[in-house]
Amino acid sequence: MNYVKSKQRVAEHGEVFTPPWLVEAMLDLVKDETERIDSRFLEPACGSGNFLVRILQRKLSTVEAKYGKYEFERRHFALLALMCLYGIELLADNIAECRANLLEIFADHLKLAESDDLYRAAHYVLTQNLVHGDALSMRTHDGQPIVF
Repeated sequence: MNYVKSKQRVAEHGEVFTPPWLVEAMLDLVKDETERIDSRFLEPACGSGNFLVRILQRKLSTVEAKYGKYEFERRHFALLALMCLYGIELLADNIAECRANLLEIFADHLKLAESDDLYRAAHYVLTQNLVHGDALSMRTHDGQPIVF
């Protein structure tokens, strides 16, 4: 896996992606929280979602273990897990990729079609919770304050 998209992006934005083994090791330090459905996570430089994807996968495993037999609860708590993830990303292509990655994980896990109301709800949540902006200035790409 390549951890750099381009030397220019590294020079201009400091963009370097975290390898999966390091993501796992870091998340294991807060393992209980990553497996709690309602625990909230903010990734201030979320990139394409390396951390948020793994957190969502861990939360969805918990949902499956607790509510896998009950379709309504399974869908409800899966959406709650997704709603507890937040991210900020400076680069537009990365935030779009992060949203797409999380939506794909969520939809695949629940076997959702794009026409499903839950799919549309998840898409909306991701547009609100994953922000194109600067975590240092707490401003969106168009200068508005970042508010969740």
